[in-house]
Amino acid sequence: MGYKYINLGIIMAICMFNSTKYFFILMLPFALWGCRTLPQFPERAMRVEPSSDGSQWITFDTNKDRNPDYWQREDISGRKVELRFAQTSRHAEQHVLLDEIDHSQVPHFIIALDGVPYRLIKELYDQGCFRLFYPPGKLVSTFPAMTDLAFHRLIGGKKPIAYQARHFDRQKNRFISGNDAYLSGAAADWAKKLDYRCSFMWDTVAYINPQMVFDHELEGMMSVFRRCQNGKKIVYSVGTAGLGTRGGREAILKYLRVIDQFCEQIVYERKGKVKITLLADHGHNMSGRGRVNFEQLLKQQGYRLADRLEEPRDVVTIKYGLVTYAAFFTDEPASVTRVLLTDPVTTLACYPQNNTIIVETIDGKAHIHEKNGNYRYQVEYGDPLALNEIITSLQRLGKVDEQGFIDDRALLQATTRHLYPDPLHRIWLAFNGLVHKPADLIVCLKDGWVHGSAFFHTMIGGATSTHGSLNYINSMTFVMSMQKPTPSILRLDDVMPYFD
Repeated sequence: MGYKYINLGIIMAICMFNSTKYFFILMLPFALWGCRTLPQFPERAMRVEPSSDGSQWITFDTNKDRNPDYWQREDISGRKVELRFAQTSRHAEQHVLLDEIDHSQVPHFIIALDGVPYRLIKELYDQGCFRLFYPPGKLVSTFPAMTDLAFHRLIGGKKPIAYQARHFDRQKNRFISGNDAYLSGAAADWAKKLDYRCSFMWDTVAYINPQMVFDHELEGMMSVFRRCQNGKKIVYSVGTAGLGTRGGREAILKYLRVIDQFCEQIVYERKGKVKITLLADHGHNMSGRGRVNFEQLLKQQGYRLADRLEEPRDVVTIKYGLVTYAAFFTDEPASVTRVLLTDPVTTLACYPQNNTIIVETIDGKAHIHEKNGNYRYQVEYGDPLALNEIITSLQRLGKVDEQGFIDDRALLQATTRHLYPDPLHRIWLAFNGLVHKPADLIVCLKDGWVHGSAFFHTMIGGATSTHGSLNYINSMTFVMSMQKPTPSILRLDDVMPYFD
């Protein structure tokens, strides 16, 4: 059970929350958790038999009696399209053609994971995993690329107050503690729409012993699925966030293979009469353990990192969790931006100014304008979002009007592989509608660096992988389904309507 991590979790909870009730909240999951195991679909097939038409039959022994009892046929593309179940004393041999199953007549299970970079799911699919599904499509996250922001856009619920549970209230001019809001679920109203999410009490150890949390979640998810006879069920795993943060690439690949087996088990138990959709909320950068602190840099330039905005050169920043962006509150965002960009860890900064959003890098500056859901990228110098060539191509296709406003969907498609996917829409939304209390300034960090809680950084031994930034690896995740093929790229808001 990883007792060294349990002890760390207890210490962390006592120090962070300084409250007896949180000690008991932390201990409850350990009291409830036991060494339960789910039936596991076989990791390996008994044999694979190619057919003359390019398809192949895969044979399994599901009850471990060394006799074949379950067959899957992969079509020429490698997708599993036909199932055959052996005859038993109670049932005749059964054949199921997966594409002929009416999705409106069978349950639809949506499994939401936390933090999966698109490139990893694509890598596993190319290796032959997840072949019950159509190929994965790209799903671009919010900016900042954060769980509560992303799942609010995907699932619904009340709009988040701020980018993270701990936030600064400009009207009250003070910090609002995030611990109570986080553990009570108040910061994640979208979770009320789930059919399964482990108790928020488990989140106290999700980054200390994430494997235990993940195992517990698989049990809970399967329990929900086995009771379901029809309709849509949405489940979510927070344990995957902890596994990715602590273990990086290899941990993500490992739990994804478990999820693949989990889906195979569901389809086997349901005799193929089910549809499953898999997705995640944001990417993960899979690099680094360095934490940046801008306090000394700001101090050298005459600014004071403070808890309140009392003087013109006071700056407030949020230090909560470990993420690849930093949010600031200041009356001088343009000047603070110039200071922060001198740090080589800072890659990009953006802040509102009048009716535009300013985007700056060390060698570029541009203005983002919005009109009727379309955006204009007006460069002052350089090309901070590396969009000039893309916009020129879109102009040739007639996707840019005379005032320079770019067709929003055309730009989304054109930036599918870009360093910054869907950047104008996402940056604009970050300050205009994503949350109730946006920051005055957001900066992105080089992959390998994080900003946030020094205590949390010490307790978990640094973040092997995390998220938040505007760039591709942080932002681009996936969606794949048994129901139908997924478009090449979707926004979070598109997913539920597409699969309804």
